[in-house]
Formats: sequence, structure tokens, C-alpha cells
Amino acid sequence: MASPTMGFVQATSQQMRQEQTLTRQQIQALQILTAPYMELQARINQEVSVNPALESLSSESEQLIGDPTEDATNEPTAGDDAAAAAEKDEYIAGVLNSDPNWRDYVPPNHATQSHSTDDEERREYFFNSLTTKKGLGDDLIEQLSTMDCTTEIEDIATLIIGNIDPGGYLRADRDEIMEVADCSESQFDQALTVVQALDPAGIGGRDMRECLLLQLQRSERSGTLAYTLVDKYLDQLAKNRIPDICDALGVKPSDIYEARKEIRGLQPRPGNSSPSQPDQFVIPEVIVELNEDNSLEIVMNESCKPRFQLSDRYLALLEDPATPADVKKYIREKVNNGHMLLNSVSQRHSTILRIAESVMAHQREFLDRGDVALKPLTMTQVADELGMHETTVGRAIANKYMLTPRGLIAFRHFFSTGGVRSDDGEDISIATIKTRIKALISEEVPAKPLSDQRLAEMLKKEGFNVARRTVAKYREALGVQSSQLRKSYG
Repeated sequence: MASPTMGFVQATSQQMRQEQTLTRQQIQALQILTAPYMELQARINQEVSVNPALESLSSESEQLIGDPTEDATNEPTAGDDAAAAAEKDEYIAGVLNSDPNWRDYVPPNHATQSHSTDDEERREYFFNSLTTKKGLGDDLIEQLSTMDCTTEIEDIATLIIGNIDPGGYLRADRDEIMEVADCSESQFDQALTVVQALDPAGIGGRDMRECLLLQLQRSERSGTLAYTLVDKYLDQLAKNRIPDICDALGVKPSDIYEARKEIRGLQPRPGNSSPSQPDQFVIPEVIVELNEDNSLEIVMNESCKPRFQLSDRYLALLEDPATPADVKKYIREKVNNGHMLLNSVSQRHSTILRIAESVMAHQREFLDRGDVALKPLTMTQVADELGMHETTVGRAIANKYMLTPRGLIAFRHFFSTGGVRSDDGEDISIATIKTRIKALISEEVPAKPLSDQRLAEMLKKEGFNVARRTVAKYREALGVQSSQLRKSYG
């Protein structure tokens, strides 16, 4: 009987699978669509600096440096002339005619620029004013170098600074720092005292209590009621247990409220008061204006549109039969890259403007009445109207703003994911409900604050059917405390 054997069977199979891969041009278009103006301008400046086929139109005409053909020694032949003519017909025509609107978006040459010298000076001053500020750690290290302490203590203090978070709190454990620094408890305490003497006041605190006490000590308020409240009753104060504190200290509620006002003037996150982040400049992409007949005029912000174009000189080199083939190949690549960028910026321009027009068609009453007139509006609605994907709308409005008669407004302010229906069947946005809740709370009697249930009942009388839990959710989103914490005992 033959013994059984173990065999291996190798088989091949074929599967059909469809995958969508984004092209380089599609990826670039998405990135440019998402970028806010300042980031877009930086990207264009970078591309213009490395692509000789692009010219910036933000200043007066400049001469191109160098000639890509100056080292060429090949003489063109009749065949080269014919090939060049064919290239001109097919390639150049393709570049210039593939998007008939791109020259409407970008001025065709420097001579047509209508921007005055004053305009250019303002733009240059604006961009030159953008500076990168020092971080919190850098600022503290610089201050530390001026402190009168030994090298050993300075080294420990440097290690402590390295463990301070952006809010200004020391997050590392004392034992951990002592082990890394190989120092004694006394040396650690000396170094921490040095760090806590730096600006801003409260830096290096290990919790909020210590942080606030450091600020009160710095301003010579150690013996005040405010200091006692922070030192002994901070938790009870946060829970608005005013009567309990009054009984314990033998003071009046009015004294507590005065001290609480003093405490609220302190900085709970002192690191935020340090210039650790650069200033954020917001530039409107779209301008919305009301005409005399109350109609809307919605336009792109022309003063902020990037101004650049394909270099006429490099396009001419492609048409020139005397241009060597290898140089033409190089120029063609650069022109292609530049043309892709021009198209992406032009598409961005068109997409943002179309979205702004759609948004204003839905939210026209906002311009007359403010947030109370906002209607529920989703990105899906706008996408369906414009024949776009919802994610395209999301990318287009990210960090974008429009200048309206009611001020500078973020695109996202006009969108909401839900809402309620009033008794008369009108859709009401979340922003409208929040605005009404805030208004009702602002009018309440401090000694008898409105509960969430009471707010829901009042809203129902106004025609807004909102549940108590929904009111609580919106109130918390507004940063408003509960009725228990809002109650005044004075």
C-alpha cells in the first residue's frame, strides 16, 4: 500500500479591480482649492521662484535673468523647422486654448496692470509685515540668561522650561526632572523659583491653583480675600457655593463677588499671553455688497487675487525653430507645470465664487436681520445645486471668509448640520436658536436664572420646538454656565 504523500498545489487566479488614482494635476487642484489666500500666495511665490516659465505681476516688469539657449550650438535644419512648426500648432495652441478663460483671470502682460504705485506699496508693506515671532520656550530661555543664578541652577531651570506646555504649566513630575538633572530636591526648588519669577506671571505653575497664586503674589496681593479664595476655596468657588464660603469666612456675598471679579482678571493659561504664535491675518476671498435697489453684488476680492502669468518669452522660445530640442523639452515641462497652476487657481476662483453665490441665495435675510435669520443649510445642498461633490464644497470653504455689510464672516458660519421647524413650518437654523437662547439668558434676573427647562418653555411659546436637552447642548456650546452656577446670592 502506497504511503500517503503531502503535496502542494500552486494555482494562479485573476481578479479585476477598479481603483481611482488622482493625477498630479488633480492633487494640486485640491490643495490649491483648500488653501486660504495667504497660503496660496506663498505657494505661488515659491512656484514662480523655481519656474522660469512663470512671471509674477505684483511689481513692475522685470527682465528675465539668463537665456536658456545661450549655450546651444546646434543649428536648426529644415526638418527641425517643420517639426517646430508642428509643435507650435499642436502644443502652443493647446496650452493657450485649453482653458479660454485663464487669460481673463490673469492679466496678459505687465502693461495692462491697473494697480497704482500706492497699491503695490501697500501690498509690499503688508507682506513684509508678516513676521515669525518667538515661541514661549525661546522667550523664557532668553529671560533665564539674564537671571542671577549658578550654572547648575540654570541648567535645571532650562530643563524645567523644556517641560512647560503651551499654556504655561509645568507638566513633568518633580522626581522625573530631578532624576534627569541628577539634582537634589533643594536644587530643583531653587530652579523652579527662578522659572516662576519669569514673565508672564504664573508661568511654571503645576496646576491652576498654583498658577493663580503666583500671579497674585507677583502683584503683592497675598493677604487679600482673592488669595484666600484661590488658596482654600477654589473648587467651591467654581461650583458657585457662595453661601458655604460666606459661612466659613464670615464675609458677605458681595465681598465674594468682588474678589471673584478680581480672580477672573487673572490669566488661567499664562502661556497664551506670550507671543508664541504669529498673528493670524484674515483676508476676505469674496466681497458681498448691497446695491441701491437692494440687489446683491457678489465678486471676488480683486486686490488679493494672485497675479502671475506664463512668460511670453518662454512661449516664444517654444515657437522659435532655432531653439534646441533639449531646451524645448525643458521649457515644455516648465510651461506645463505653470499652465497646471494657472488652471488650478482659475478653477479655485470660479468654485469659491459659485459657492458664495449659492450661500447668499439661501441666506439673503442674514444681511438684513443677522444670525436670527440664518436658515439651515448643508454642504450637500450647495453641492447638489452646483453639481459638485460635498467634499469639494468643504475644501473650498475651509478657512475662507467673505466681507459682507455685516462684517467679515467665515463661510462656515452660514452652514449648519441641522435645525428645527417652527410652528408655522419655517426651517430655523441652530445659529438662530443659539442667538435666542443667549438673548433670553442676558435678560434674566441674576438671583433667579433661567433653567434649561424654563428656556425650552419660553422658546416653545415663541414657536421654537426645542427639547430641554437640546437647550442644554446649545447653552454649553455658547460657553454659558448652568443656572445653578449663574445664580447670584448678592
